[in-house]
Amino acid sequence: MKFRYILILKLFCCSLVFFIGACAVFKEEKNYSKDGLTIMFRSLNHLDDVENIKFIYPIIVSEKNIRNHLLSLFHQDIVSPRRPKPVFSKAVVSDIAPLFKTVMKKVQPGKYLHFEYQGSRGITEGQVFATSKKIHWRFFRINGIAHSNDPLRIRKPTWKLVRFPGQAYQVLKTGGFKKSLKNRIIANFNLPFPKYRNNYNSKRKMLRRK
Repeated sequence: MKFRYILILKLFCCSLVFFIGACAVFKEEKNYSKDGLTIMFRSLNHLDDVENIKFIYPIIVSEKNIRNHLLSLFHQDIVSPRRPKPVFSKAVVSDIAPLFKTVMKKVQPGKYLHFEYQGSRGITEGQVFATSKKIHWRFFRINGIAHSNDPLRIRKPTWKLVRFPGQAYQVLKTGGFKKSLKNRIIANFNLPFPKYRNNYNSKRKMLRRK
C-alpha cells in the first residue's frame, strides 16, 4: 500500500513538472497579431553573430519613429536591378507600426522579436532587436521570396536590402575578410522621415497617369 502511494505521488509530481514546463513554453511562444502582422518573442540563442552585441530592453520608440524605420526599408532585385522598391507600402506601415511599438515595449532581456507579415503578395518575415543607438532589421523573406545572394550562383540570387542615409549593412568579419550581409540593415535609432520616399511615391503616380 505504501509503495502504491509513493508511486502515485511520483506520477503526480512528474505531471506537475510537465504542466509547469508546458505553461512556460506556451508563455515563451506567446504572439501578438493584428492587421496581417504577427510578432513573437524568441530566445537570443536563435540569433547568430551577436556575441559582441549589447542589447537594450525594453525598446522604447515612438510610433512616428517606428513608421520612419519601416518606411525607410527598401529592397532591390539582384539579377536585374531596377529602381528599389519599399518593403512595406505606406498604407501597410500605418497599419502595423502601432503593434510594433506596443510589442517592442514588452520585450524582456534574453529575447528578440520575430515577425511575419502576411501581405497580398506573400509573407514578409524577419527579426528586429535594438542596441545602443541602433535598431537592427534582418529579413528572410520579402513578399514570399526568400533572400539569396550566393556569389557562386549555386542558388539563384533574389533580392537585397538597399541602404539609405542613416542605415548600414551588418558586416561579418571572418579570417581577415569582411562580408556585407545585404539582408540585414542597422539603422540609427532616431531615424528621420525618408525624403526619398516622397520621390518614390511621386514617380509612381506619374507612371500610373501615363
